[in-house]
Amino acid sequence: MSIQQHIELLEIGGIAIFAAYNLVLFNQVRKRYYLYLGLLCLVIFLRSTLVDDGSMIFYSFFPNIPLSIGRKIEFFCSYAGLPLTLLFIYRLYTFERFKRYVKIFIAISAGFLLVVLFAPYRIFYHTLDAYNILILLSYFLVFAMLIKAVRQELTGSMYVFSGTVLCFFFVMAELLKTSGIVFISAGPNLVNTGFVIFLFFQTIALSEIFAKSFKENQMLNKDLEKRVEEKTAEIQRASLLRDTLIRIVSHDIRGPLGNLKSVITLTREGQVSLEQTKDFMGTIEKGVHHTIQMLDELMEWGHAASQNKRVNQEELMLKDLIDSTVEHAKSHMETKGLSFEVVGDTNTSCLFDKNALKVVLRNLLSNAIKFTERGGKISLGVEKRANNILIEFIDSGIGIPDDMKENLFEMKKDNKRPGTDNEKSSGVGLFICKDLIEQNGGSIDVEDNPQGKGSVFKFTLKSA
Repeated sequence: MSIQQHIELLEIGGIAIFAAYNLVLFNQVRKRYYLYLGLLCLVIFLRSTLVDDGSMIFYSFFPNIPLSIGRKIEFFCSYAGLPLTLLFIYRLYTFERFKRYVKIFIAISAGFLLVVLFAPYRIFYHTLDAYNILILLSYFLVFAMLIKAVRQELTGSMYVFSGTVLCFFFVMAELLKTSGIVFISAGPNLVNTGFVIFLFFQTIALSEIFAKSFKENQMLNKDLEKRVEEKTAEIQRASLLRDTLIRIVSHDIRGPLGNLKSVITLTREGQVSLEQTKDFMGTIEKGVHHTIQMLDELMEWGHAASQNKRVNQEELMLKDLIDSTVEHAKSHMETKGLSFEVVGDTNTSCLFDKNALKVVLRNLLSNAIKFTERGGKISLGVEKRANNILIEFIDSGIGIPDDMKENLFEMKKDNKRPGTDNEKSSGVGLFICKDLIEQNGGSIDVEDNPQGKGSVFKFTLKSA
């Protein structure tokens, strides 16, 4: 066996390996360009075993197949190479503007393939020159797609383009040789050699694409793992909050209801007088009022925090909401003899969920009143900054112990303590405030009053 035949067999074997490799890849990752490249390798492999000036090894394995059938297979494989090449390039870099042209070439190629399948050799043999012209025209479309891919710096595009250009020169040389236009003594394997070079560059390009996809999948998996961890943490936190909330609410509701039940029982049994019942009712009324207010806040927070409801931010005038909040708390401040002032320009607009901002303002002012001793002072500051608005509630009250500050904005039983007039506390108000503020893109913090005793609660709003 000559050196030329050895080289030819190596090329055929290499093409067969490329065919198997790409078809297996398609089976694994389901990318269509692997399928088309695998089928292209397969038809070139079959053609290589059938050409007259090649090894003709096909007939060594299938000696009983007539030459006419072998010719059909040879021409069919040659003609099938064009649509498979176009489909491979198009699926690798999908450009919709070329879709129509790809379909036209495939339709024309299908016509040639039908002629090969159903016409005798003496007829379809004469279609070869016409199909060679079609192959040359198809290269203009292939180069147009690849040049666009290179300009857009798509992954592996330069390798695909380089391999296609080199393969084009070998195909051109083979066409000129078989047409008798020029004499080339380079041997019979020009198409095979060009195609092997083409496959070499495609393998590099597909490896680069596969590596990029693998890295993207790794990043996606890490992102998914992170999201799962976050969701798991959210579920655990939600479960803890639910249990804590149930304990707090049941405790606060049980108190007034238990007192009411006791008074009803004692009154019905005649153990207390009507005047004593009225005194008890005053105490019960305060407890019920506190419980209703707490339930209202929890319902408002639950509505705003619902996964089925997005935060409805709108442009709000601060003055209207502040005036409404102060008016609502006016009687409580007068009862404790507290002085109140607003510092800064309240005639400014912010972006916030209206109902959420009402809850935040009411809670923070209520806390300031609750933990400020009689005759004390409360001020509400408004400071417009470059990117947001700072709201400060400053009181001269009893302040917050350092050991409470760390978990002050969490829903914990330890956060409950009575006010200076023994006002009840639910322990959930500051947690609700923090959650609503953060949902609206702000932040909240607390610090000691720098002017003496008391506290400063400050939170930020988006400027309108």
